[in-house]
Amino acid sequence: MKNSKSLFISSTLFAASTFTFAASDPVNLNCDALLDQEYSTFEFIDNHNGTVTDLRTSLIWAKCTLGQTYVSGTNSCSSSGAENYIDWGDALSAAAAYEVNNISGWRLPNIKELGSLVDRSCSAPTINLTLFPNTLSSIYYSSTPFKGSSIDANYDHLVLRVIDFSDGTEMPLTTPESSNTSYVIRAVKGGYN
Repeated sequence: MKNSKSLFISSTLFAASTFTFAASDPVNLNCDALLDQEYSTFEFIDNHNGTVTDLRTSLIWAKCTLGQTYVSGTNSCSSSGAENYIDWGDALSAAAAYEVNNISGWRLPNIKELGSLVDRSCSAPTINLTLFPNTLSSIYYSSTPFKGSSIDANYDHLVLRVIDFSDGTEMPLTTPESSNTSYVIRAVKGGYN
């Protein structure tokens, strides 16, 4: 009987410590467990080289925002260093020139590809931080131009589509009006250009 009771107590302590660990997970504190996730970490392969493969789309994503440093020892991204781009052309060029762990051939994602990373069960940023640590709660460029169509409206000031990862909103972007307006990049490989 003593062994049985000891086993029960050990099992209970293990279960309690497991629950406590999950509840205090510092990575996804920005996510609400009561909301449905838009995707699961099981739908991705973390390649442990600064890249993440999306099994749903076969796209390979840069784990870090451009400018952040991939830290191989912790398989994470630095919390600072993200580069901001004022000009869309500069963002397109920077994505094409990006390299992590001698892996090149990157590009800006189109708006649907970028939108596939949005998880609205998470907020500020609306992305899974286990897969994409230290993602900025910021506006990320896409490669998709904005093509407005209306008989009476003038959309000449709208240039491209972006996603604000503070809340997951997709929107058309105007030409930045000052050097204080800049946006960041998550690079991708594969799929269609």
